[in-house]
Amino acid sequence: MKVVGKSKAVVTLEACLNDSATYFSDHEKILNCNPYCKNVSYIRELDIFQWTFEVDDPRNHPIVAIFFVRQTEELVKGDSESLLKLSKKNKNGLDLNRPVTKIRWRNAETIPKVVVNNNYTFIGKTNSEIFLQHQENNLTTVHFETDISLDFTLSFPLNLMPENILKLMSEKMVSRILQQATESMLCKVQSDICCSVPEIKTEGNSQ
Repeated sequence: MKVVGKSKAVVTLEACLNDSATYFSDHEKILNCNPYCKNVSYIRELDIFQWTFEVDDPRNHPIVAIFFVRQTEELVKGDSESLLKLSKKNKNGLDLNRPVTKIRWRNAETIPKVVVNNNYTFIGKTNSEIFLQHQENNLTTVHFETDISLDFTLSFPLNLMPENILKLMSEKMVSRILQQATESMLCKVQSDICCSVPEIKTEGNSQ
C-alpha cells in the first residue's frame, strides 16, 4: 500500500536572498532541524544525501524511513512552468517579476544497496521544492513544499481492514507528521534568521 504525505509552508525572513539561499542550501543543517531526523549523511561517490527518519506509530512502535536524495539549485524566471504552477495555487500570490532561487530535493536515480531485515524499516521517496524570492526592504519570502511516499506491506491484523480506509487514515497521519516537522524546521530558521512574520503558515494534506 502506497502512502503519500504532503506539507506546505510560507515564511518571510529578514535576510537578503543570497543569505537565505545559502542557509537553505546547507542540506545537513536544514534536515537536522527536523525532530524526526536521526541522521543525514552525504554519499560522495553518488553525490546524494541519505536521510534516516524515525517516528512512532499509533501503538508506539518505531517506524524507520530511509530516503536517498539529490539536491539541485537554480535561478528560475517568472515564465517557468514551476513558478506559474506555484503562483496559481499560492493564496498569498507570487510576484513573477522578482528573482527566485529554487532548491529541489528529489529522489536519487541511483542508490546504494540497502538490506532491510525487519518489518518497520522502509525506503521512501521524496520530492521537495523550496522557492526563495527577493522582496523589498531586504526581505526574502520562502515557499516550502514537500511530499513523501512510503510503500507499506500490510500484515495482520491491518490487512483485515479495507485498504482505502487504512490508506486515508495513514496519509492523514503522515501529512500531520510532515506539517509538524515543517513547523519545527522553520521555527529553527526563525531563531537563526530573524523573521518579520512570527506566525508560520503551514498546510498539510493527503491525496
